[in-house]
Amino acid sequence: MSTRNFSLQQLQKLHSPEARVVTDALSPSATPGQVETAATMLTGLTETALKGNTAAQADYQQLLYILSLSDDPATALTRRWLANAIYRVEERYMPSADLTTPLSEEDFEQRLKQEIAAQSRENHPMSQYVFASSASREQLKVFLRHQWFRTFRLYRDAADLLVNLTDVDEAAALARYLYGELGEEDERSSHPRLLAKLLNAIDLDADFAAIATMPEEIAYLNNRARSFRNPDAGWGLAVFYITELVVPGNHEKLYRALLQAGLSEDAAEYYKIHISLVPPRAKREWQLISRRIPDVNFQNAFLTSLSQHFRVERSYYDAVWKELQSVK
Repeated sequence: MSTRNFSLQQLQKLHSPEARVVTDALSPSATPGQVETAATMLTGLTETALKGNTAAQADYQQLLYILSLSDDPATALTRRWLANAIYRVEERYMPSADLTTPLSEEDFEQRLKQEIAAQSRENHPMSQYVFASSASREQLKVFLRHQWFRTFRLYRDAADLLVNLTDVDEAAALARYLYGELGEEDERSSHPRLLAKLLNAIDLDADFAAIATMPEEIAYLNNRARSFRNPDAGWGLAVFYITELVVPGNHEKLYRALLQAGLSEDAAEYYKIHISLVPPRAKREWQLISRRIPDVNFQNAFLTSLSQHFRVERSYYDAVWKELQSVK
């Protein structure tokens, strides 16, 4: 197992006082006092960032990325506890939905459709450019490299959501999703492996220990992890809904664009399989949402999380679009 994405190795490359405090808290000999000191420091750093300090914004997002998405099991419990200190601050600063009475299922679904129509990545100029088969092979490589960061750990985020589903029927529904995501009876057909095959076909390295460096990508991945981990499942179900029940509807367009660029059907299998997966999956997994809709607190959590996801995603897609336009 590669240790490149282990937390202490990453922290050693940072030279800020905050990174040293977190390093001390994650060391095998850390005392409870050192862990508490790190949590207090991270809380203050996040407060400063969310009040508009851009340097603090970059610092806390980088530290949160290491805490949330490193691979080392030895520090996992402490990292999760420290990340939660940041999550609590972030959620206090987010604009909140303020429904006082629950919408009907029909009205709630209509509101989701309206928000998606207005803010979905499908309408982003980069998406339109790629869908239209206008991207060169080098530009497709930029797009797919970032697709890798969005995808290869997604099953782990979904597993966090599964842990928060205490209803056995809901857990079974999400477990079926994970079963398919991880290849059912053949791990070689897991979605990360299929995407790895696509990356290899276009001469990209499918690195399962890859570490993101784009600040907007780091913020996107941090937000997704926080949402799926929230004990209130409404936060995670909102991001699950948009990433797994809505976004895959674009995969047919991406599949056609890749074939137009000269890739084989076999190489593009990752996108091809999503074309048939979307309709049955959408119907089955909407039940995870619909049964909770009568609860106004669920609706507020879901809508707050969805809006935050769109804000972070727009910034992220803008940054990837800028990078894609910089190559020919």
